[in-house]
This record gives sequence, structure tokens and C-alpha cells, in this order.
Amino acid sequence: MINKNLHEIIPPDHQPHRLINIAAQQKPSNINLSILVLKEKIDQNRVEEISLIEWIWCIDNDQVWEILPALDRKQLSLKIWHISLNNEWLYFTLVRRLAWFFNGQKNVIISDLVNSFYTWSNSISVQNNLVIKILVTLGTDQTKRELVKITCEQNLTRNELLKKINNVLPNIPIFKDYVLEISPYFTKVLHPITLDKVNWLLRCFDEMEETTQITSVEYILNHLSTSIVGNFPELVNWLKNNYNNSSKQSKLSSQARQKLRIWIGAVNYQDFSNLVDLIIDKISLSTTEQKQLKNRQSFWSNYSNSFVRLKILLPSRSCDIINNDIRLDQDIQILEDDGSDETEICIFDLGENGFIVEFFRGKGSETRLFPQNDYIESVLFSSQPLSVKKIRKLGSEKHDHAYFWQWSCEKLLRVKYNIIPNEGTREFIVISIKYTSPSSATSNKPILIRDKTRHYEQTKLRYNFQYGLPEPSENQLERRKRDQRRWLNEIERLELEAKQSSL
Repeated sequence: MINKNLHEIIPPDHQPHRLINIAAQQKPSNINLSILVLKEKIDQNRVEEISLIEWIWCIDNDQVWEILPALDRKQLSLKIWHISLNNEWLYFTLVRRLAWFFNGQKNVIISDLVNSFYTWSNSISVQNNLVIKILVTLGTDQTKRELVKITCEQNLTRNELLKKINNVLPNIPIFKDYVLEISPYFTKVLHPITLDKVNWLLRCFDEMEETTQITSVEYILNHLSTSIVGNFPELVNWLKNNYNNSSKQSKLSSQARQKLRIWIGAVNYQDFSNLVDLIIDKISLSTTEQKQLKNRQSFWSNYSNSFVRLKILLPSRSCDIINNDIRLDQDIQILEDDGSDETEICIFDLGENGFIVEFFRGKGSETRLFPQNDYIESVLFSSQPLSVKKIRKLGSEKHDHAYFWQWSCEKLLRVKYNIIPNEGTREFIVISIKYTSPSSATSNKPILIRDKTRHYEQTKLRYNFQYGLPEPSENQLERRKRDQRRWLNEIERLELEAKQSSL
């Protein structure tokens, strides 16, 4: 009598020929189609005497209950729900028929059993029962959203949910339709968003049919804040693997595709930014080196939407120090030791706009710009070991980090390479470092200061997309030229050394 295959949608069979078949299996003396007799058997704990045909007859027929007072109907129907906990057939029949009732088939279960269900569902014996929770949800105005809430709280995908309720509830259409509410629930209702919830969302995506998945991904891209996404690279990595350079990406709207590029860039920039912080916090650097790194961190934040891919190169000593703080899924390689000054290197892939290689430290400490080129890409992003000299041997345009370098570098990127900051950028942030000493709050006497606290102060430079950053003064330009000449002499020496190297 019970369909136990949840992959099929089969409505309940409550037609007369089924009742006849059941009745034929019963002994005539066992059948008494009277609601009063049924009530008497239940009141006297003679439930075992109630035949299947009597149960179905009382479940199906509202009219036969009309002879009972309202209070008796309420008490009797509630008792039937309690009895079902010890009668598997009755339990399956009631919950499956109630599920179909909530699905729109109003003639499968009497109203008194529907009404008493809500009281019974709050009883201690069933209030944590997943099936009962779902049935309660089916009777609400927000069924799809409530189903998503249950599956999210239980950390279940749709397929995992069906396995848990298999053999109990019928696979009514709502169990397929509700998945379209997963993305709206995740973006609008769920708070706080945690890594566990992100992983749940991705598992749900993996199970969806392609059209449903594309619709759901589109919603996430258009409604989830980029600031939240930056904390969960797992989400962006899933999108990169499933939608970046994929035929499915073409089925997203242009707005969603742009958002995907922004998200990928935001996570890549965050990896770069985190690396800068790790190096400053854990590796002994001079104040000048610290300031250089913080200024690069703030400068490249203005271009984060352009970073299609990121590769990190670390000297072995830096890797030993910070390795435990780096995510396993990052593209990280150990730099070959070629005798150059120790430095960390980041390679930014800007898609059609080429590649940027940022040297963090050392005497050269330059930025190198490469056009989009298959050979350059194969060298920079292959698994073959790289060294400082190997990268410098590739040539390319180079830029300094001398005085007022931000102004010059922005101009070069914009004018020559058509690399412009993120849409909406109105200010560039330049970082300066201040050291303050702790003071005594309880005494005015001078104290010996041994420790200092490092603070970073921000200076915001006005930005215009047509003209770039404000032009430096003549004195500033003169100082920049002096610093740049010293840097050029040093970088020419380093490039010659790289060309003469056998590596």
C-alpha cells in the first residue's frame, strides 16, 4: 500500500476499489464502520481490534465524524495521532496523506486530523522529528523558504534530505521546487554566514540540474556582497572551477559575469594583501621595507577587480616562517636561490591586459609589466621553478618604487597599458607608518620606554579617471628624479647580472 520509491511522484490511492480489496482481506466480524465504535475501542485501549478498513474509513470520511461533539472530535483525532507512533502502517498513512493534503489534494484526509496535527506536532515525543518538522513546514505560507531553513540547519542537501525521509513522505513537487529558494535564503536571511554554511551551499549547487544551478549562481552573484565573498575564497574557487572559461558562464547575464570577475579579483587581491601582512608581522623588516609593502598593498587594492589569477613566489626562509598561515589551495612556489637579495614575488594575471610581477624587497624591488603573451604566460605560470634572475632575464617594462612612485605607476598603467582602477574609484590610499610608545595612565613621572606600537596612517589622494592622480610639485618631481636615477643604476646592474647568469 505504501510507495517507498521517492523518485516517483504517485498520488495516494483512496478510491473505492482499494477499500474493497482491503475489506476482502478482513474477517467480516472485525469490521464495524461506526465512528462511535472506533472511539470506544480507542478509549478502552482495544486499538488492536481496529481493522485497516476501519482506519481508512475514519481517515477518509469527514461526514461520519459529524455525529461527535466538537470537543470529542478534537480529542479523538489527537489520540489517533498519538496511536500512530506505535502503528507503522497508520503513521505512514497519516503523514503521507497529510503531505498530499498540503500539496493541494483536499480529499485525502479529514479536517479534524489536519487540525489536531498541529497540536500533536508540538508534543515532546515528535517535536524533534525531521518528518514532522517538514510536515509542519508544508502547511505554512512560506513552505519553500522554511524547507531551505530546515535543510540548512540540518546541513542537508536535497538528495540527503530525501534519503532521510525516504519510505515516509511522498516525493511531492515541493521537494524539487524548493531548491530555487536556497540562494535567496543564503543571501537575504542567513546570518551570520560561516564557512560551514558556504560549504553547504556549494554541496547544494553540485546536486542541482544545470538550469537550476545557473539560476541559483546568477542570484548569488547579483545579491551577495563582495565584502562577504572576500572572507570565503572557497565560494569563489568553486565558481572559478565551474564557471570561469566555461560554457555555463555564457548563460549568465552580463551583470553576473562582471560580478564573477570582480569576486575572483577580490579574492586574489585578498591573498596578496594577506601575504603582505604576514611578511610584515612575521619577518624582520626595516621600517622602510614595511612602508613599501603597505603602500603596494594599498595601491593594488585599487585594481583588485582586474586580477584574474595570482601566483606567489617565496624564498625558502619566508616559506618556512609563514607556510602554516597560507591556504593550501593558493598557487605558491618556492623561489630558486640564485644569489639575489631575498624577496617575495607576486605575479598578477590581468587577462588581456597582460601580467604584472611585483618584487617585494631587495635592491631592485621593482614592478615588471608584461603584455599578454603565450610564452610569457607559460614561463610565469608553469610548474617549472622560477628565480629572481630568471624573471629579470625575460626583460619587459619595469617601474620603480622611488619617491612618488604611485603617481608615475598609475599614469603608466592607464596611458600605455589601458589598465585602470576599479569602477567607482575616487581616491588612492597611501600608507605611512607611525610609532608610538605606551604611556603610564597612573603616573606623571617619566618612564623608560622599551616597546613601541606600530600604527599605519592613511592619506587619501584624489583620483580622476581621465587625468589620474594629482600632479606632484616641482620639488617633488625633482626629488623623484634623483631617487629614480639611483634606482635605474641599480636595476641596470641587476639586469646585467641576470643576463650573465647561467640559470
